[in-house]
Amino acid sequence: MAPSEKRQTAFRIEPEILEGLHELKARDGIPISEQVRRALREWLERHGVIEKADRKRVTSRKRS
Repeated sequence: MAPSEKRQTAFRIEPEILEGLHELKARDGIPISEQVRRALREWLERHGVIEKADRKRVTSRKRS
């Protein structure tokens, strides 16, 4: 999906959830918006609302 196809939205969440998102951002460097997108996509896939996306598999590099 191209960035121009994304729509901005706002919603309210509990303070402990937001705190957890901030902790993951600090620890792993994943932006909060990306964390939310991933979680929502997984939840919708699990409930059969959207199809699972073909995930690109990362290939490991050969060590010399």
